[in-house]
Parts: sequence; structure tokens; C-alpha cells
Amino acid sequence: MVGITHVFTIKTEIFMNSIEESKFVLDDETKEHVANVLWFSDFNSADIPHEITEQLYDPKNSPESFGSRTRTYLDWLINHPQSHNPDYTKRYQKLKKYCITLNSHQSYVIISKFLGLNDSQGFVPMPAAADLQFPRDWLPQLKTKVGWHFFVGSCWDNTGAEYGVECMFFRYSLLPPALAAEFGLSDVQNQVIELQLAISKAGDQHYQADPPVIAGTTGLISLGLNPFHFEVGKNKMASVHADSLFPFTLEACGFERSSAEPIKLAIDLRFESGKEYLIQGENGCMPCVAGLGSLYYSIPNMKLANGSTLTIGSERITLTHGTFWFDHQWGFLIGNSQSTVLRAATNMKKTGNSGWDWFMAQFSGDRQLTMFAPHSDARMAYYYQTGSSPPGTMHVNVSGKYMDEHKELKLTRGTLSIRRWVRGEHSPNPLRYPPSRTWYPNQWEFVFDDVLPEDIRAFTMVPILSSGQSNFMANGSEYSEGAVYLRGTNGEDLGRGFAESVEYARTIDAMLMLAGIDDASIGALILNSSSSWLRRLRSRLYVLTHTSELRDVLATQKGLELFTMATSKSR
Repeated sequence: MVGITHVFTIKTEIFMNSIEESKFVLDDETKEHVANVLWFSDFNSADIPHEITEQLYDPKNSPESFGSRTRTYLDWLINHPQSHNPDYTKRYQKLKKYCITLNSHQSYVIISKFLGLNDSQGFVPMPAAADLQFPRDWLPQLKTKVGWHFFVGSCWDNTGAEYGVECMFFRYSLLPPALAAEFGLSDVQNQVIELQLAISKAGDQHYQADPPVIAGTTGLISLGLNPFHFEVGKNKMASVHADSLFPFTLEACGFERSSAEPIKLAIDLRFESGKEYLIQGENGCMPCVAGLGSLYYSIPNMKLANGSTLTIGSERITLTHGTFWFDHQWGFLIGNSQSTVLRAATNMKKTGNSGWDWFMAQFSGDRQLTMFAPHSDARMAYYYQTGSSPPGTMHVNVSGKYMDEHKELKLTRGTLSIRRWVRGEHSPNPLRYPPSRTWYPNQWEFVFDDVLPEDIRAFTMVPILSSGQSNFMANGSEYSEGAVYLRGTNGEDLGRGFAESVEYARTIDAMLMLAGIDDASIGALILNSSSSWLRRLRSRLYVLTHTSELRDVLATQKGLELFTMATSKSR
């Protein structure tokens, strides 16, 4: 035994010496992220399996390669300008100066946040109509721009203590697939995935793990079918059987760094069953219009198995029951249409707020509701607010999809009033993600049409924490996401839900810092990204001379009416 140990030690030393002689050094942040997805709080080379270390030091994973690929992409965009679009040339040229060497996190921030509408080119477009197929669409769709597997829900331990949980694998393609192939990258190697993991204890405290960013070039991303599985390091979602999504496991671990010592957060959840697929939008299009939009489905009422666990710090909590919601969505968050006339119509006005408010409600009696309200320029007085006093009452129109106890789906519309606000003061790592102290909605009062049964037609979402549940994406975007109680008009308990508020905070300074950019003029270019008045005038003239073509394009859209339902007649 001593001899075997001695030989192993020698081989390890030889292997590590060969790594140290490689042409590049991994930066501390990348090491930290690798350690975190392997469930270590700190990076220790002795803890990392050899096969993973080999991938980490592959030339495709070097800072020089990330820098070179990002510069090439910027040149590609400069050489592929689109009509009826802002001129991003100056922005791209300035960004190139900061892309000599980049780690995967920096490349992700630059590509996901700084490129503007032009970067929707080169990716698989959204279809004219959705054709969701399972099990195929359980998987991430790697040739599309962006996608996420998202789980939220409420759960309880044997003392009756209640918790809200969010876990998301957020995927982003760094390059258009054809350009990635020119660099010899596979579809998986072209991805970055960040892990969002947050836990709130009702009436107590909200936690979020510092979100790690992992590139496919590390070899730490894997996925497949028969049965379905999707892993980022040791974090995974997986089915037990090849022909069914359930039973289903979800495991994730991370570390909040809001205090002197990291706080471990972990989930080990087992789901016995879920309700029928809730196909979002129009048969899955949310929306699909001239190549843009997204495909989207949900599975509500996922039943948590007894014996699932949460971990907060040193406390491991055994759960007795819970109910969760799953979303899978992919396509484009923003971008330019493939239609010239639709681009022109979009380009006629200045760029506005592209955020949204999203909600899910799981009522007693096995009834579910998902709701959506895109942000509107008419309500700019309620966004980006950091003053000493909260905004006033905001009224918003919402649209939604209701699934009754018989699994029947119906569209519904209603109104939302927000009278209570809370500051976004929480951060998973304040040095990396400074809290914005922006005002976020903190209670939501809904009234819906008679599509909903009378007992749930009017209800209020009340957060399980009054102090807020704000989080950060690894790209620097702050958002609010948290579990809520569903209360009836007389305060009765109607169930549980989740509320999400996106693009209320302006965090461009944090994004620039994350990307390693110290040129404030780049931030100004990003914030003032609308087309010039002359370009907008040309777009208006183009639309006026192509109105029939615009009508034809809009006649083929799928799911866009859900957005117009939510934005019409706003007060």
C-alpha cells in the first residue's frame, strides 16, 4: 500500500509540473468558479481531478483564446452591419481594446451585455410556429442565443419552517455557431453557464450563492438523454428513467460571500411528479415573430419528495414536502428581427426599458397561473429609482395563462397594483456585485377577469420576507426573485407563488468592472444606444413606404398578442 501511494504521489507531481509549464495561468476568479461548481469553497489543485485539470489548461480555455475569439466576434459584427439599426462601430472598436486577454466571465459580460441589438445575427432563428417535442426539448438548445432551466418553489421542514428556493442553469452562447466552429469549438464548448442558487427562510433571511460562470471549454458541462441529464460540475438535474422526466433530481451547491466567511448553500431535491406541460404563449411561442422571440414551456405543481434537503451554512435541513415550478425557455432576450421592415419599425423610437415582471401562482385545489408584464416607457418613473423615498403606486396591465384542476389552459388578463416597495440591498458578493439600493416592488395586488374562478379572481402576493429578495446575475444585472404567500381579499391563504422583477436597477458600473473595463465612455455609449435622429427618420420613411409588408409580417407572428394584452391601456 505504501508503494502504491508513493507511485501515485510521484505521478501527481509530474502531472502538476507539466501543468505549471503550460503557456498560461488560470486567474484566481476562474479558479474560484471551478472550485465552486465542484462544491469546494476555495481552489486547491490537489482537489481537482486530473481529467478536469487537463481541460482547464487546454489552449481553447486560455485567456488569450477568449480574448481572440471575442475580438474576432466584434470584427464580425463590424463587418455585418444591419440596416435600420443603431451604429455600434465606435462601441465595438473601443471594446476591442479590452479584449486582448479575457477570462470566461469577462467575455460573458461583454458579449451578453454590451453588443446591442446587432448580436442576434448568426444564431438559429425562432420558427414561424412552435413544434415542441419531448424528450428532445428537455435539453438545452445549444445553437440558440440564450436559454435557461429554472426551478422555483416553496417547501417545509418537520418543524413547519418554510423556505423559498430558486435554482437556475442560465446558458449563453458566446459566438454564433458557424463562427464558433471556425475556432474548432463544439456547441457545448461555445457555451457559458452561470448557476443561480438562492434560498429564503420565511420571516428570517435571504441568501444567494455567488454565481459561478463556467465555460464549456473547461469540460465541466455535460448533457444528454436516455435518461435526461444536465450537469455543470457537480450541480445537476437528471431524470431516473429514459422515457419519463419524473422521478427527477435537482442538486446544486454554492457559497454566499456577503460576510467574512463563505456561507454554504445547497439543495438536494427529489421530485416524484409534476402536472401536465403548461405550454406558454401561443403553442410555445413567447413570441415568434420574424425569427425573434423565444420558445417556452413550464411544468407546474412539481411535488417534492419527503427527505429532500436544504443546507444553509452548517445546518442541513430535511424537508417533508413542497411544491415547485419549472420553466424552460430559449431563443433571444433582445435582438434584431430578420425582417427589414420590422427592424425599421422598431428603430423609429428610442431604446427603452427591456425588463419585465413575471409571476407564478400555485393555488389550492391544483390550480396554477403564470403572469407576465413587460416594462413600458410610460412607466419609466418607477424604474431605476434610488431616491430617499419609494415610488408611488404603479398600475400595470398583466396577461396570463391559467391551468385549472383538469389541466385545461385559458388565457386571462387583469390589472396589477404595486403600492409597497423595498430597496435592493442584498448581494451574494458585495465586492463583486455592489448592491444598487434600487426600489423594487414588494407586494402585488391582482384583479383578473372572469376566466379565473371567483375565489382566486382577486388576490395579493405577499413576500415571505419583508426585507427583500434581490439577487445578482453573474453578468452584473440585479433582479428581485422570491417566494410569496397568496392571500385572498379577506386575508385567507390561497397558496404559494414566486414574483420576479427584472431591469429595475441600472448596474452598468458593476458590469464594466466585471468586464475589466475602466473607460467610462463605453458605459455612456451603452446607455445611449438609440439610433441617431436621422437613422430613425429614415426608418420611419421606410415603414411608411412598406406598410403592407409590415402588416404581412405581423400577420404571421405567434404569441405577440400576449405582450400587447399586457401593455395596452396602461395607466
